Amino acid sequence: MVGEALEAQERFCAAAWPRLVGAMAHYCGDVHVAEELVQEALLRACRRWSHVSTLESPEGWTYRVAVNLANSAWRRRRAQRRARERHGPSGTVVDPDPVEDQLWVRSALRELSVEQREAVILRYLLDLSAEQAADVLGTTPGAVRARTHRAVERLRSQLRPSSVTTEEISDGQ
Repeated sequence: MVGEALEAQERFCAAAWPRLVGAMAHYCGDVHVAEELVQEALLRACRRWSHVSTLESPEGWTYRVAVNLANSAWRRRRAQRRARERHGPSGTVVDPDPVEDQLWVRSALRELSVEQREAVILRYLLDLSAEQAADVLGTTPGAVRARTHRAVERLRSQLRPSSVTTEEISDGQ
């Protein structure tokens, strides 16, 4: 029995790892941070495997844990930054510069609201249904569909080059 549970956890982790890392890299903009977040989230899923394995979407649950970990880290970092601003620089603490060379997708996703970004990641990167995504996000399937629709419309508008018209492309110019 214990051996079967461990095998199920191993299969889950092996299958979920690449998708969750990809999704979290889009969410937080850094693949190395995403790997750390997913590793911790998978560890928590394994610790609670008797519950997580019974869920409709264990991968969705694990994604939510990773997002919560990321959000907590960002809150701590903001609090630390505010404290440094109040108390002056320590002389040794330097915030890392953001990575300048971002993939377009990561950049575009960051332009979306958090709700839209999460809906897109859950629906298109983790391939969850609207119902499963709604369960992860604590909302309704209709709200997930609406967020996804608005996000896709916004992403499409970003894809359209402002200096080239459809007619110029079809005319071969």
